[in-house]
Amino acid sequence: MTKTAITVDHAYFSDDDEVRKEIAAASLFKSEVEAPASGGTPLHWHAVGLYVYITQGKFRFQDPATGEVHECVRGSKFVIPERALHIEEEHNGYSAIVGLTKQDVPQPFVRPPSELEEILQQEALELSNS
Repeated sequence: MTKTAITVDHAYFSDDDEVRKEIAAASLFKSEVEAPASGGTPLHWHAVGLYVYITQGKFRFQDPATGEVHECVRGSKFVIPERALHIEEEHNGYSAIVGLTKQDVPQPFVRPPSELEEILQQEALELSNS
């Protein structure tokens, strides 16, 4: 079973180089991103796990499992496991260092909930047939 609980740690780090070391030590694939302002993204998921360390700006997202809206600023770390549903709230852009669980990020990056439901149904069917 894939872990799907989203975790958020505020005031997690202050040194960007320590973040880079943590990502390397965890055998994740590092990406440094400059995300432009966004009007948000409705309920979706990714086919890759994300370990996100906000280095500048503010990122807001909602965890539909808990209903909680998280506002992440410099020093915040949040983990969105592969297949975890979430909602990106409107924001004015942010910078982050991201640890990815896969080197080659499956595309499309943003996927609709209906696709996840189809995958889970297919996996359940295959499991019941084995």
